[in-house]
Amino acid sequence: MKRYRWLLGCCLFLSIGMLWAADEPDLRMLQQKAAQSRDMEGYVGVCKYLYQTEENPIALAEKVGLKFAISQSCCDMGYYCNVDARYDSARYYFRKGLEAGEDLSEAGEACRTMLTNYASSFLFEGKTDSALVYTIRASERSAADKDTAMLIENLNQLGTIYRRKKDLENCIANFEQALHLCELRGNHNAVAFIYGNIATAYCDWNRPGDAIPFSEKAVEYALKTGNKRRIGTCYVNLGAIQTRLVQMRAEGIATLLKAIPILEEVNDRRLLCDAYNYLVNAYRMDGNLNQAMYYLQKLDKLAHEMQTDAERFRYYQAKAGLLQESKKYTEAIVYYRRIIDMLRSGYKDTRDYEHYKRLAECYLAVNNSSQAYEYLPQAYALRDSAFHTEQTEQLSEYSVKYQTKEKELEIVTLRREQLEQETYMLRHRIIVGSVISLLGILLLGSLYARQRQRARIAVLANAANEKEREFLELQKETEQRLTRKYIDGLESERERMATELHDDVCNSLLALEMNIRTISGEESSDLSEQLGLLSNTRERLRTLSHELMPPAFQYATLDEMLGDYVLHLALPEGMYAEYHSTENVDWNIIPKAVGFECYRIVQEAVSNAVKYASSARIQVKLALENKNLSILVTDDGKGFDMSKKTKGIGLHTIWQRAETIGAKVELISAPGEGTRLRVNVII
Repeated sequence: MKRYRWLLGCCLFLSIGMLWAADEPDLRMLQQKAAQSRDMEGYVGVCKYLYQTEENPIALAEKVGLKFAISQSCCDMGYYCNVDARYDSARYYFRKGLEAGEDLSEAGEACRTMLTNYASSFLFEGKTDSALVYTIRASERSAADKDTAMLIENLNQLGTIYRRKKDLENCIANFEQALHLCELRGNHNAVAFIYGNIATAYCDWNRPGDAIPFSEKAVEYALKTGNKRRIGTCYVNLGAIQTRLVQMRAEGIATLLKAIPILEEVNDRRLLCDAYNYLVNAYRMDGNLNQAMYYLQKLDKLAHEMQTDAERFRYYQAKAGLLQESKKYTEAIVYYRRIIDMLRSGYKDTRDYEHYKRLAECYLAVNNSSQAYEYLPQAYALRDSAFHTEQTEQLSEYSVKYQTKEKELEIVTLRREQLEQETYMLRHRIIVGSVISLLGILLLGSLYARQRQRARIAVLANAANEKEREFLELQKETEQRLTRKYIDGLESERERMATELHDDVCNSLLALEMNIRTISGEESSDLSEQLGLLSNTRERLRTLSHELMPPAFQYATLDEMLGDYVLHLALPEGMYAEYHSTENVDWNIIPKAVGFECYRIVQEAVSNAVKYASSARIQVKLALENKNLSILVTDDGKGFDMSKKTKGIGLHTIWQRAETIGAKVELISAPGEGTRLRVNVII
């Protein structure tokens, strides 16, 4: 691609030099620059000069009917528009270039490039669905033309798209395909880049421990290239991930310090800003505020030199966080206000609600409650808006797929009915014609026509049945996805409520209790009783917050989590609970997703037994045999008539959670005979 681009550039310079003799010295200089410099920034500058002339190379090529030149010029012009963030214009030139070069074998590379960049324009705009469609087309074209280099680029872009769509499975699968092709070609630079992308994907899913091996691989291959810019980049990425883990923070700081002299040598100021920013945060989290302030000053100097919104925002963020950590809340407020001003002016940051929340915390620290309560609702509103937007986009995607399949089924059904009507009319014409024609010939014609129509009907019937099957599968998939989104939303709300109960309500009750004890100069039995009631209320709320928080399966198995839950149940007087599990079983084989839903099902079942059953004894049993996981929850309470009892929210949630993991649920209850709930799932 680059070879064609530079060859075309030379031709363009010659043609324009003939048209504008007055500009000959400038054009000659640009021509020399293009021949000597291969950096993309210089190339884009040359294109910009050429394509802002009165009669551009595309128009010149169209005048003489040179389709190859049109295709190449449109390829370059579209690329320039992409760089300049004029995505509609870019797609106009890409479509024009594809139309001109589609049937030209010599324009194959340009067409593959344009199709890839066409998809990229959607990605740059954040339109991931459109980007996905056209990137898949580009990858199919690259594979068909055996263009491995372009296919690697397509697969890497697919991985990026799926990462933004939060589809980890497809994201990693495409990155791994690209990685395999790069390793076969011995392209160490590309291998390092893709390993870094895989590490970034795992970090997006808050799995820094899984990301570290891939980031270390990126460093290994970067060192093989000898490319100092790539080496510095990989060191910064690895150090950033390591500092996120407490046990590796010191190692992460050492990695970042190793990157700094390399980046200074190649004068990569953007990455230097990243390294300084990560060091500030790492030292701040370690409590070494002097070192944090040292690198903050370096970040300040570099950010002011660069004068870009990204670096300025990064500096404000680091400065505000460090000041807040140093309890210099008044100064921290100044920088948080600057961050908020940039966000309100259009600067994009995925964690914007956190800045509003931290600003509110600083106002609370200086006893400015009115300002704190102004920004805190905005923080929660931004967080809820981000969650709602993500949910809406995904549900919209499922809705479009559902409606498309439904429409296809309708079209096939109508076509089948039309053919059946045509068959009837044809049969009628054959009967009438048989009276005036030879019986033998008409009979053969009739049999042939009927057989042909039957075959066509059979084919269409099979197609209709297939579409109906796809429709039902999509309907089921949509229902399951909606259920999953409902449960995820429920878990998110549980976590939010737990956090607010623990961090806000419980702390407020504790403060109230301490204030009452401080204000009251003398003890009395009534006051002690009221303080005891307040303390008990606070402890019950704290217990409830712990029950609402998602279980930490990365630290314990399902067996350990359920045992701990039953052991620490807050039960009314006269009621007790017991837990049993199969011995000598490796509980680590249970997938985290299955364990999570089973834990929540037990919570719902036990909660129902405590609230409504009036039982004296609750039993929870966990068994695993031949990958068959079984959960049994029983109580000796009052039970209920299953023929009359409707499913409440708790029972409805149990059925929904079971459905998401493919589990079977059996519920048995009768008045006076207690309740028995059994859940079975194959892992």
